[in-house]
Amino acid sequence: MSGARRSVYRVLLGDRADRLQPQLSDYIDGVARGEAGVGRGVYEFAGPSKAWLMPLFMLATRANALFGERGENVGLTVVNVPHSDGRGRVCLSSTRSFAFPGVVRTMEDTMLAGRDGLLHDFLGRRRFLEVSLRLGVSSEGWLRMRSVGTWIWFGRLRVPVPRVFSARVDLTERWDSATASQRVEVTLTHPVLGSVFEYRGSFTYEPRGGSIDAVDTAAIDRRF
Repeated sequence: MSGARRSVYRVLLGDRADRLQPQLSDYIDGVARGEAGVGRGVYEFAGPSKAWLMPLFMLATRANALFGERGENVGLTVVNVPHSDGRGRVCLSSTRSFAFPGVVRTMEDTMLAGRDGLLHDFLGRRRFLEVSLRLGVSSEGWLRMRSVGTWIWFGRLRVPVPRVFSARVDLTERWDSATASQRVEVTLTHPVLGSVFEYRGSFTYEPRGGSIDAVDTAAIDRRF
């Protein structure tokens, strides 16, 4: 695969990517660098798993990392932009917009294919929250991710979050032939509180022309 068609997923999965469902394989390979992919759909549920957690997650709303609203049948728009950072490392920057009644909440992140074989996801407008994830492919050909570490960045200082305070992230992404759409399920599980945040639903995806100039790589360039 040429450099123009590389993706963070393909770099980390290697030959295992060939075991993915064909439609999912097309998705993770990404569009040609310099273009954007746009997905639209509806999530059956999105937000904190328990109502009493809503005020806590509202603290992350202004940072565009997570959000405190929760609800069903939430409209989703996601824009993916593959690019490289200043060191030539393969990245994917995404903006996810969740349409709740009366308000739209945004999650921003940049994923980096790390030299340690892990996916490093930097969340928030300033990419202050870092989560490392291990990628795998299930026997059904689904993409699976599970977090193995969490850090908070204070300027250039990288501070690990103890496991007792951090939630494990589990993600499953697959192609649903019944609806001809892509299905994603994400759950954050705290070691004491159990499930604390989740979103699940389906979307359709298409490549669109677009510029990577709008992707701010300065934050990721200072990290990892």
